[in-house]
Amino acid sequence: MTAQPLAPVKQALLQHLHQDLLPELEQLLGTLPDDLRSFAQAEATLRGGLLLLARRLLQCWSQAAGRIVERPSCPHCGVPMRHKGQLVASLVSTLGDVAYCRPRWRCQDCGSECYPHDAAVRFGSHGVSWLLAKVCSRLAAQIPSFEDARDTLREDYGVRLATETVRTIAEAAGQAVLQQEDRYRAAVAGRQTDLPQSEATPARAYLDADGTMLHTEGDWHEIRVNVVCTEDAHGQPLQRRSQARFLPPAAVGWLLVLMARSVGYQHAGQRGFIADGAAWLWKLQQEYFGGAIAILDWYHLAEKVHAAANGLYGEGTVAATQWAEQLKADLWDGRAAAVLDAVRAQEVRTRSPTKRAAVHALRTYLENQAGHVDYPRYRELGLAVGSGPVEGACKSLVGARCKQAGMRNWTYGGAEAILRLRAARQDGTFDDLWQRHLRIAA
Repeated sequence: MTAQPLAPVKQALLQHLHQDLLPELEQLLGTLPDDLRSFAQAEATLRGGLLLLARRLLQCWSQAAGRIVERPSCPHCGVPMRHKGQLVASLVSTLGDVAYCRPRWRCQDCGSECYPHDAAVRFGSHGVSWLLAKVCSRLAAQIPSFEDARDTLREDYGVRLATETVRTIAEAAGQAVLQQEDRYRAAVAGRQTDLPQSEATPARAYLDADGTMLHTEGDWHEIRVNVVCTEDAHGQPLQRRSQARFLPPAAVGWLLVLMARSVGYQHAGQRGFIADGAAWLWKLQQEYFGGAIAILDWYHLAEKVHAAANGLYGEGTVAATQWAEQLKADLWDGRAAAVLDAVRAQEVRTRSPTKRAAVHALRTYLENQAGHVDYPRYRELGLAVGSGPVEGACKSLVGARCKQAGMRNWTYGGAEAILRLRAARQDGTFDDLWQRHLRIAA
């Protein structure tokens, strides 16, 4: 069988390999130590040398790769553009700086120019490859500061970018994702497109939402943290989705709807909506998740009970502990009505205004949470009663990345963008997010 002739680009690569790279590779091998105890030295030598050879090979490929595109039309005038030769451009890749030739097209009517290959080669106007943009986005979201991400990029990839460049790239990526998701959410809310479907059939699904304060635009503002998670019949976790957004409650409702349906909430055998008792959360549950069991987070309730006990008997006293433990035991066993009666009676017989205020706060809280404290039923159904996932997200998603020392210069868009990427990293969906909303950078 006659061998098929190689494409011109492969011929160019092989020629470059034999003429230039193989001799250099032989030189590199000659510098390796001979003793196995020098493994670290050999590893570092090969890694550095092969990265350099890989960059030169990528450079050769970019010069030889095909550049044929269909004749574009002017985006302003609509008339076919004319080919005006090629210009050399450079970008930074994960292998270092690389130059490539860009076919240039110009409109004879308005003089505007375009470079069709740029969209496939570089990430927007940022002068980096798509793969490097993905790496920058991952590091900026995962590591506590942009400076640390910059340093890691230099140490692990040998790529030097300014801190501001890393920040700009990551925020641009996160904002591109959010813009697409926001358009989709608006289309679903406006009944212009169908709700997403999922084939997942979890045994249980939980929705948690909460708020935490974040310093943005010169002041402290609340960012709403949302978590949806599922588990199997044995209580083992299956999937998790989380986001943190500066959104009004109605938008949070639709955001949770989309997050929930993406993990099979609609097919779950049991569905729980766990909240800390805030009125806006129960309203959101009623409007968007009427089929979910509304559960007051047990730990928030316990905190309210202890706060009242400390205010009534003194913080840390034996009497305060005994009173709080008795109320908690009754609540845990489903005697919420009896607890409320006891708290009301305690408020009536308490004479001190300060102590009465502490008991009054608990009484009001219990009255507002009626219907959300049937803990024996929740346990019988195998449902969790704590909002640990969203509490943890407030700390690990938002706090650990955006509320460290010196982090008080966030913009709304910048914080949301980084947190969108960080949420995907923590949920294990970063690669999928990049593929669906940006592009595959393998």
